[in-house]
Amino acid sequence: MTEAPKHTRSEFATKRRLLAVLAGVGLLAAACASDADDSADRSRSDPSQPAATTGAPDTDTASADESGEPDASANGMSEADTGGDESDTTGTGADLDTSSAEIEDGDGAAAQDTSAHNGSSRDSAAPAGDDAPVSGVETAALHSFDECAALLDYVHTHAAAAAGPWGFETGFGGGFGPFGFADDAVADMDEAGPFPAAAGAGGDVPLLAGEDYSTSNLQEAGIDEPDSVKTDGRRMVLTVRDTVQVVDVSATTPRRIGSLTLDATWPAQLLLHGDRVVAFVRRWDSPLPFPVIGRSDDDDGEPLWPGDDWGPTTELVEIELTEGDPRIVRRLTLEGDLVGGRMIDGVIHVVTATHPRRIDWVIPQRDTPAELSRAAAANRRLVASTGVEHWLPRYQLADAAGNVTAGGQLGSCERTFAPAHYGGPGTLTVTSVDLGAGDGGLAGSVEATSILAGGRDIYASSEHLYVSTTRWDDLRRWQEFDAGASDGAETPQTVTEVHQFEISSLGDAAGYVTTASVPGILLNQYSMSEHDGYLRIATTVSPPWFFGDDLSSESLLTVLDADDGALSQVGQIGGLGVGERIYAVRYLGDVAAVVTFRQVDPLYLIDLSDPAAPDVRGELKITGYSAYLHPVAEDLLLGVGQEADLDGVTQGSQVSLFDIGDLDSPQRIDQWTLAGAHSNVEFDALQFLYWPPSELMVMPVIQYLDGDDAAAPSASPLMGAVALSTSQRQLAELARLSHADEPTRRCNEHREIVIRPDGTEEAGSLERYCWYDQDWEAQITSTAVVGDRLYLASAKGLQTVDLATFAPVGLLHWAR
Repeated sequence: MTEAPKHTRSEFATKRRLLAVLAGVGLLAAACASDADDSADRSRSDPSQPAATTGAPDTDTASADESGEPDASANGMSEADTGGDESDTTGTGADLDTSSAEIEDGDGAAAQDTSAHNGSSRDSAAPAGDDAPVSGVETAALHSFDECAALLDYVHTHAAAAAGPWGFETGFGGGFGPFGFADDAVADMDEAGPFPAAAGAGGDVPLLAGEDYSTSNLQEAGIDEPDSVKTDGRRMVLTVRDTVQVVDVSATTPRRIGSLTLDATWPAQLLLHGDRVVAFVRRWDSPLPFPVIGRSDDDDGEPLWPGDDWGPTTELVEIELTEGDPRIVRRLTLEGDLVGGRMIDGVIHVVTATHPRRIDWVIPQRDTPAELSRAAAANRRLVASTGVEHWLPRYQLADAAGNVTAGGQLGSCERTFAPAHYGGPGTLTVTSVDLGAGDGGLAGSVEATSILAGGRDIYASSEHLYVSTTRWDDLRRWQEFDAGASDGAETPQTVTEVHQFEISSLGDAAGYVTTASVPGILLNQYSMSEHDGYLRIATTVSPPWFFGDDLSSESLLTVLDADDGALSQVGQIGGLGVGERIYAVRYLGDVAAVVTFRQVDPLYLIDLSDPAAPDVRGELKITGYSAYLHPVAEDLLLGVGQEADLDGVTQGSQVSLFDIGDLDSPQRIDQWTLAGAHSNVEFDALQFLYWPPSELMVMPVIQYLDGDDAAAPSASPLMGAVALSTSQRQLAELARLSHADEPTRRCNEHREIVIRPDGTEEAGSLERYCWYDQDWEAQITSTAVVGDRLYLASAKGLQTVDLATFAPVGLLHWAR
């Protein structure tokens, strides 16, 4: 195994300062809600621990401290000292890491956080060659609590040690208010800059729901994912801004049936089940519809009602499709930000992430060591006085009129698990809703299982649900390394935790099974795939802020046994794309296609037929990269991404057609490019459409022309979609489709004036810079095929195109 790359702390400090600037961008603020807390878990699995049980949400919120929060004034805090406790805090007898969390006194005595990393072993994963792949896969079962007091002992011991002068110090450079700095937001930003994480692909080619209409481009056949458009061949349901539009597409000319407003912060995503639609609505920093915790009255003695508490929520809106306007039937509101969702045979599994609530942090008044120490001590006491209600999320079910019919604590202490090593100050919850149980819809059984950890990506097979997260204590190691607190220590390596849940029993909650960790960072959900009882995971081993300039890295693929209850490692191969990172993954049965990139695009074909001995069979290096891979025949693979020059500078959209019939010698047999363009397929696989009967692919495209490219009056950028044929093993452009208004060409002219010492002036040359103002409402967000028609949806309307000729048939404008 080769040594880990050596980097100076000044190099890391420079990159960290850049990240701190980027963290202020509004886009990252939303991500901060999703996961500032990553699980850490190192002990071997304990088969004696009980599996998650099922049952209705337990609203018994027993707390070890019913007196409310202590006085958080600047003059002092509660005198309670929640110092070291070496006893078993799980209530199960499990050997958890319960290292003492010595709480600072107000005089500034140093607190020692040994909960996450003091003296514990860690993966020594380092970039390696093919003959020495990175190892270090660990498995460990989470442990359940048999009573709420045990859960509180755990969080008081560990979370208090994670609190600092600004709140929870969970990320690079310290805390970020009540949520800390979102570690996974850094990884997301690193992966794709201002865009969501680039999408690869997984699983087999999705099956068609019917012979004459398309479905969402799913990662796994039969595992439905929330999407912006759903159709059953008769009706098409779409999300447009904050509305849901329902269109009759059974006739030649589409007819708008009706719409309703969801008042969503972001455009909702949809699941379609019979005559019911379930819309996933995310809201961030909005009034929570739950009673305020920790207090029962305000200063005037009046009860505190919903609206006094703020934070992220995930709302599932049940909509009934009728002949008239769609009608809201129920709303299920879950506390926490949406990580992801899946539906299998009418059972929805929703993954949300929450942070402890209503901790009124003490803020330092001055940037002095004594004041920072005093604030940190006060905040640790605040955390140590929290109750169960601060940590476990809440839910509420309301009818169409807004009347609350059920609600309270989501899940129970007994259905909450903790990693063997502290997973960060947050709670990850998997909520299962059986749309066919009871009265049907969201009124059916609602079950929940929680983990005291964070979540980032989810993947589901027909048997298991997997939630990944970047290991929390490893990110703290990077923080310490960057700050110079670990002199003499080798460069740390980031590790990904993967939690496995059993979801094969219909109507039951997702039951926790086990946890494993693998070296490196996942690109996204498409880095995971379960096949024939094995979970395959592709990761990149590098610092969490990898920019691809001067940092050595490598990618690897690890095979785990998905059926042994421990996710034990079976095989692994490393040395993929040294100095690069993964841009796309596609699993094709016993073959994995992996794309890495920095300056050129190596496409690796990995033979997984022997899970214990993954083997790189072929490698193809070309300019540019593929960010999404899609199989179109047994031996043909499409790649959607960017063309680039020899220096790795991107040039515009690229579609490649690869012949992978010979695993030892993959070939690119055709290529299509569009200069100055990109496709959202690079970042969202759901926006890709492939229609096998016509050997047709359709992808949205946005083309930018500015500067010299826009100087010619005849130039006109594309805002729409491109249709390509893959027939005859070739890529042929069939049409460029758009319903955007003609773009407006604008130019600015300026002339430099030189003023001489004597005051005279000399006019320089006249310079012109041109660009286009485009019709952004017409940006294509989804496409679908029904019968002999192709549909392209945007915020402007629904365009109908003849599938045989690609001639526009009409445009259905959305009502304002």
